[in-house]
Amino acid sequence: MKSLKAILSVALALTAAPLSAADTGESAPEYIDAMCTLAGHWTGRFEQYNETGLLRSSRFDAGFQCQPDDDVLMETNLFVQDDGTAFSTLKVIFPASQTAEMQMSYFYGGMEKVYFFKSTRLEFVDDRHWTAAREAVHTSHGLDQNPPVSRYTHIRDGNELTMIREVKPQHSSTKWTLSAKLIMQWQP
Repeated sequence: MKSLKAILSVALALTAAPLSAADTGESAPEYIDAMCTLAGHWTGRFEQYNETGLLRSSRFDAGFQCQPDDDVLMETNLFVQDDGTAFSTLKVIFPASQTAEMQMSYFYGGMEKVYFFKSTRLEFVDDRHWTAAREAVHTSHGLDQNPPVSRYTHIRDGNELTMIREVKPQHSSTKWTLSAKLIMQWQP
């Protein structure tokens, strides 16, 4: 991938069946192992949403690399807007100190941001058919008394991957709101 000027924060949202309160925590290494089955190159469309519907859409390329012995997943992303503007990101995900938690180092525009997630769902049929979800923890946004929480769901069905993101205010009983969706196909 070419070096790019800016980066778009990946926003993934759940559009199908939402996670229920019955979802249980899964271990971060098991979550990362499932994600490691994505190793290779994927292409598709990224759709970002706001309160009124689809905000923007762009072409999306992703590359996944794994170090399974260390439970480390590296994901490179390239977003290309219809006007030719492009930006990229790098994510490095690995287990944190808590069993179900993982840390993500997110690199964008020469800066690193660190996020923590907990694995909340893992339904693994085989390497090509599974659903995995993670939710943000340790959310902090300065003076915001009720910062948003993000939930990411990844659904692999053979050579197709759907990644979705939902958001809602922290400590809120309101429903999750669709923020973004990616639908990608594996490229041999």
